[in-house]
Amino acid sequence: MITPLPDRTCLHERHRLSHQQIDRCLGENHSKEYLREKMERLEAVGHFLSLTDLLRANGIPFVCLKGPMLSLRIYGDPSVRYSHDIDLLIGPEQLEPTLKVMTGNGFLASQGEVWPREKIRRDLLLQNFHNVSLLNRELNYCVEIHWTLMHGTPVPQAEMAELVARNLTVTRYAGREFTVLNRELELAYLIIHGSKHAWARLKWLVDIHDYPLDGLNREALSAIIGCMHAWPIVTQTNYFLKKYFGRQLPFNGPEHIPAYVVKYVQTIIDKPRNFGKYTAIPDIMREIRYLWALFSPFSYKVKLIRKRFLSQDDLLGHNFSFRILYYVYRPYSYIKRSLLHV
Repeated sequence: MITPLPDRTCLHERHRLSHQQIDRCLGENHSKEYLREKMERLEAVGHFLSLTDLLRANGIPFVCLKGPMLSLRIYGDPSVRYSHDIDLLIGPEQLEPTLKVMTGNGFLASQGEVWPREKIRRDLLLQNFHNVSLLNRELNYCVEIHWTLMHGTPVPQAEMAELVARNLTVTRYAGREFTVLNRELELAYLIIHGSKHAWARLKWLVDIHDYPLDGLNREALSAIIGCMHAWPIVTQTNYFLKKYFGRQLPFNGPEHIPAYVVKYVQTIIDKPRNFGKYTAIPDIMREIRYLWALFSPFSYKVKLIRKRFLSQDDLLGHNFSFRILYYVYRPYSYIKRSLLHV
């Protein structure tokens, strides 16, 4: 039996679906009543074009992640899918030139510094996180600059970079060429991204449901999913696709997934408010238990625990002389933020 989707208000405000997407999900035709939203989405596409034109003009190569190019691939229209941020993947060697160009054109760091000058902090950021955020306050939009496609997986960053390099393609829009992930890697990326966030926004499940599957290279897709140790995540994705949409992807992983994984995801989906960083210790432990189960390799579990002893806010907001001090400072900063509210 298919579980009914939430109502339009919840899908829009809590799960970040556009009214055009909601019409598709609910079999309705009300998006024309929300023309203001459509204009805002078109304006966001304009910001995306301006930013990418700026990077091209400065000779900075980039790969588009999600955003207007994903909307274009799924719906043939870059303004259907709602995107809060513009996500771009840029090689580590291009990070400083990119950030220099952007800060010179009205972008500010959303937290702490834009990019630390000290090698200790730069190395910790590159090794333990995957992006920095910049905000254009005048135009009110955010850009996330990624230096690796995904950090919280068993795949080392160097191997991830090689995987991306082998799975790129070019698409055209508005008289421009954009480098994007090919469909096999993009679908695997969307599945893993949604699962890592416990499908907290149903928009990520809708991405999978609506994704064009015709012509996919199943052999290449299977190789990518296997490389990322993500077959159990595919099973999880299929479980929730069937639950909410009555269909599954035409491929699957192991039949069994732990009951607590399903229960945790359902709890997150059903939360009445948008998800965010957890501060209560029981919530943190439940999240860690869930993330621990996503991938089996030991190297992934080591990275998962190590990252819990680092905070990007702390790295960008403080300058310590020794690497170990950032790990020591983490418990103190947690107490200060979560318990003392300072």
